[in-house]
Amino acid sequence: MDAALLCGLLIGEPIIFIAMPTALRMFTENDLAALVPRKIFDRGAAYYYEEDAVGRIRQEGNVFTAMVRGTDTYRVSLKIRAAGPPKMACDCPYEHGDVCKHGIALGLAVLDLVGDEPDSAKPDVLGAPISKVEKALHVLQGAWNRTSDKEKLNFLRQLLAQKPKQLRRFLAYFEFDEQALAVRLVPAVHPAKPRTQFAQRSAPGRALTLFEQAQQLVKQQQGPDLLPLLLSVNWLQEPPVHDSHTLPFLLSEAARFQPEATFDAVMERFESLLENKSLRTHLLYGRLTSCLKSLALLPVLSAQVQLFASELMQQYRLLRALRSSLEQAGFTIIVPEEFTGLPPKPRKRNAVAPAVAPAAALPPKRRGRQPKKKF
Repeated sequence: MDAALLCGLLIGEPIIFIAMPTALRMFTENDLAALVPRKIFDRGAAYYYEEDAVGRIRQEGNVFTAMVRGTDTYRVSLKIRAAGPPKMACDCPYEHGDVCKHGIALGLAVLDLVGDEPDSAKPDVLGAPISKVEKALHVLQGAWNRTSDKEKLNFLRQLLAQKPKQLRRFLAYFEFDEQALAVRLVPAVHPAKPRTQFAQRSAPGRALTLFEQAQQLVKQQQGPDLLPLLLSVNWLQEPPVHDSHTLPFLLSEAARFQPEATFDAVMERFESLLENKSLRTHLLYGRLTSCLKSLALLPVLSAQVQLFASELMQQYRLLRALRSSLEQAGFTIIVPEEFTGLPPKPRKRNAVAPAVAPAAALPPKRRGRQPKKKF
């Protein structure tokens, strides 16, 4: 249902559509494509046409702003200039130019909102007198293009539920039988069935999260498959705030089924990450510390984890951030006994004391000089 049809249903007047007047030179889709590489333009077009990522558009003069959903939700602004392509700004962390895929998505949405017809097809004079119906349609068209489909449907449903006359007009326009619909509202009575426990499933169109996949493996008694699942994902990917401890927890769960294999995998993965100097960030140090801390809680791996952390602190002693992170988690440097300069400690509790020579084997003491007797 478009804006003109909804306006006709609500006010019951004939529909007259007039193009939105503007005194600015409107940019084209080719102008947008010339601002970014083809890959960025295609991704921005997918955001707008396929993912409906552009939120409500607000206009102040020749400046349009909207929230665009991507990895996060970003605020994007677009300013139409008298000549040349529009000027765009976005608060996303894109560092390869002034225009990102979120700006392209907003630009395509503004083209649909204002129109990309040539200037000759638009009136040159602003504020020409129009009728009340035409004015209402202009206002509705602007609000309609700035509102998502979900918000439109929710508003229409609430409006029809509150106004019986409008509901009857809605049913008559789409040729619904009100009597037949009312009969179908009576719920059928069925015998109660026992509730069956099903494995947790994601909503339609949403992929399972890492935690949900691991949960299914555990429920299906496929614990040994948990470690290959964890090795297939990027351990440095920034998770949502509520999911920040998923990887350490799942590694400790995998260690319950395969302790040695899990610990070996953790050592190999983090050693390879530390070798790449470009990855030596606080994110890597924090992820390494949290995973080792989680594995150290398992008695079977506690000593090995402590030793591995000690070796990392000695090998990367110049990385103060890494050492500080491990020390805050309770890890310390383990110094071997041969480097302390002290004699080795006895390894047995009941160590045999060295034999003492018997008294008879000692040389006899010499008698001192006796004092003279007094007469």
